[in-house]
Amino acid sequence: MFPLLALAAAPPPPPHAAPPPHPLLRGLLGGAAYGLAAAVLSHPFDTLKTQRQASDRSAAAPRALSASPRAIARLYRGIGPAALGSVCFRTVPFLGYEATAAFLASRHLLDGFPLAAAFVAGAAGGVMRGCLETPAELVKTRLQLRRAWGGTQLLRGLFSTCLRNGVVIGLYWTFFEASKPAREAFLHPVASSFAAGGGCSVLAWAIVYPLDTAKSRIQASAAPTGVWQQLRAVYRTAGLRGWYAGLAPGLARAFLANGGGMVFYDLIQRALSAPSPAKDAL
Repeated sequence: MFPLLALAAAPPPPPHAAPPPHPLLRGLLGGAAYGLAAAVLSHPFDTLKTQRQASDRSAAAPRALSASPRAIARLYRGIGPAALGSVCFRTVPFLGYEATAAFLASRHLLDGFPLAAAFVAGAAGGVMRGCLETPAELVKTRLQLRRAWGGTQLLRGLFSTCLRNGVVIGLYWTFFEASKPAREAFLHPVASSFAAGGGCSVLAWAIVYPLDTAKSRIQASAAPTGVWQQLRAVYRTAGLRGWYAGLAPGLARAFLANGGGMVFYDLIQRALSAPSPAKDAL
């Protein structure tokens, strides 16, 4: 789902060393690598999740999966808009988080409550991403379900997408900050990156998952509807199990997408920060 490694300021370069890359370049390349890796690793799980969420038989036993090339190709339906959206939008929550965190710090708001500040800043970044992501999410959902869509439907699910993203990214940053001391003390940097991306996102998605179910059903529906109407309708027909339809592939997707994406993001940052051979001074 997000590029969550801070672009820390690099120390002054040694004499004759090449200047460090611009932070914008680091963010763009790192975010693109994060987003592409996340989409490729997680899209089959996202397809399974969407199919089960949107099905009227959400509480029924899942259909057996096949490992044939055709079956695997079906799991990658909608990968185009999903990959494009993933690459384009992975940097937005980070930028929103940093801008909001800087604003809170400059106004001395929530100074004594760092986890609350992390949630507010993360939620702001999530809403920013939701505003941009809704059209791509709708197209992806319709392609996964093999349903038609039109230009007038591209903003369907805007509120539900912003609500889902704001809460899940806010929770992610809260877990990220709370777990940082333990991760840095006991884990290798690569393992810490994967744990931060995968573990914290799984915790956040497990809490927010009913909102994602409502969002998927809203964007799959033939007529406009709302979050609470969808949650009530699912509960009447399938109970709590219906709210968590597709939970296993959904959490697998979150773990792989954000854990793997974070590792690739970190590798890009390390490559860009690697010293280059300096030319001898004349």
